Amino acid sequence: MLAWLATGLLICGLTIACGPSAAPPPTPSPDAFAVVRATAQAAYQAGQSAMARGDYLQACVDFDAAKTNDPDNRPDIQQALEQALAQCLTPATSPQPTSPPVAAPQRTLVVATIAAGLGTALAPTPAGGTGQTSPPGVQTPPAVIPAPPLPPTPALNAASPIAETPNTSLTMWNDPQGRFSIGAPNSWTRVDQPQSLVGTGAVEFQDPSRRAELDVAVDSNARAVSPELYAASLELAMQRQVPNYASEQIVPGNTAGSPSIRRVFTFTQRDATGQDHQARGFQLAIVKGSTPYLISGTAPAEQFDQFSPAFDQMVQSFRFS
Repeated sequence: MLAWLATGLLICGLTIACGPSAAPPPTPSPDAFAVVRATAQAAYQAGQSAMARGDYLQACVDFDAAKTNDPDNRPDIQQALEQALAQCLTPATSPQPTSPPVAAPQRTLVVATIAAGLGTALAPTPAGGTGQTSPPGVQTPPAVIPAPPLPPTPALNAASPIAETPNTSLTMWNDPQGRFSIGAPNSWTRVDQPQSLVGTGAVEFQDPSRRAELDVAVDSNARAVSPELYAASLELAMQRQVPNYASEQIVPGNTAGSPSIRRVFTFTQRDATGQDHQARGFQLAIVKGSTPYLISGTAPAEQFDQFSPAFDQMVQSFRFS
């Protein structure tokens, strides 16, 4: 009996010894999205900090960088971005400044932009810049370089006509590349392909007194997700770098069948004689597909309202081809 038991134990032992061995645990594969996931989280935390201190424009830029780098489509990032945009788009008005009559012509001040998800460096950094860099995926506004001042012109008679009357006849101008058309009062002077630091200047119109102008630029190198983010980047850059910049309104709308954001603001501008003048302007950011178009207009601060009917009529005539 003991012999049979010993034999049985021996057979069981040999069966276990000869059986298949347990497979080693699989080696975890490296996370292919570790870098962008960390970048998204860093940008998200930066956006949360900006929201906490009330810097909603910076929060928009940070949350947009987080969304761009996020491989997981995190709903908390999208929700935070929407909240920041809602704060940025809250219309705010401030008392209009007054200043002495301006004799020098005003130039449209245009800034280099950051499209959502893709920054576009459109002008070299001015001498004496900080040379600071940003973490990967987090965008910072490029330097704002004002257009060179025009030579001063003699003061015009205050009683002379300033702007065309509303609903005056417009002469339509068609973009040679077939992208859009826009009208201008017959008495306004046209400049083709004007210098622009936002994308490529397509056309500019100046009133006879050269105190007001409106231009259209196309930022074809940028890929904007929305006019809100595009306008937020413009606003942030101008707040940081334009002398005495003050935002008056940020209003969402629709222009030529595409979503748009209109910003109204004041700023200080220096003419060729070194005199500082208060100017008022607007920028209308329109995104068609993913290409931003920017319509900008400026005039002396105390005369802006007199030019507004002409500005509005020109904007209303804008059409995509």
